[in-house]
Amino acid sequence: MKKATRVLCAAMAVWGAGVAAADPPAASETSQRLLFSADGGTLTGDHGAGGGSATWLANFAGGEVLGLGLEYQSVADSHWTLGNFNGSVGLGHGATLYAEAHEGSGQNAGESFRYTNLAGGLISKVSAWMSVQLEERYLDIDKDYGHLPKVGLNLHLSKPLLLSLSYAHSFGGNLGTKLGTARLDYYGPGFNWLVGGAYGPVAPAVVNLVGQTLAPAETLREGFIGVGKTFGRTDWQLIGDYQDLPSLKRTTITLNCTWHIAGGHPQ
Repeated sequence: MKKATRVLCAAMAVWGAGVAAADPPAASETSQRLLFSADGGTLTGDHGAGGGSATWLANFAGGEVLGLGLEYQSVADSHWTLGNFNGSVGLGHGATLYAEAHEGSGQNAGESFRYTNLAGGLISKVSAWMSVQLEERYLDIDKDYGHLPKVGLNLHLSKPLLLSLSYAHSFGGNLGTKLGTARLDYYGPGFNWLVGGAYGPVAPAVVNLVGQTLAPAETLREGFIGVGKTFGRTDWQLIGDYQDLPSLKRTTITLNCTWHIAGGHPQ
């Protein structure tokens, strides 16, 4: 169940890294959770960034997952508010179909803009230790827009270790993105950690830098690390993320809390 939560909400935690990778297992009972997230950071030029989100998540006995939430973010002189939707359904034979939508608007140096981030994909288990992910994402944020399809490979190296590799290549717009990501997750009893990185040319929308101007095909170097622990009916996760671009550096710290409010219990 905790993996499903990470899959559907990872974009809120470290969207720049594209870290949604783990394949969600089917639920054996109905359960509900509230996920709270808060982040803060610094950018080159003494600029700040920060925000937060609140999401209601439900697993159903048939393996379906549904999430609804609100999110607020600010970067330098830009800020935006979003309504978020996440959902997934099992297709049988180890396949899961998922979709997500982040829709809203904001202000960039006093000018209004729309924010659209839509995605859908399929995760399919091809063996006991390997699954593949195919995703199509559409972004239309301020002046940046385009499609960002992604292919991913998830390798269960051992029972507690999951290695996730992905590559995203944009088309049909001005994103100019070719981004590769690698992530390693450890899932232990009541404790987990993650570490990874991303590399490749990106547009401002991909790294969530609304209002920041990047030169064409600026190369992103990103590293992230996180730890998580369960306390009673809550799961806590702390993530550090560093983005290095030739014209901009950004450091972000994110704290996530998942509260299991009805049915189920952290294992």
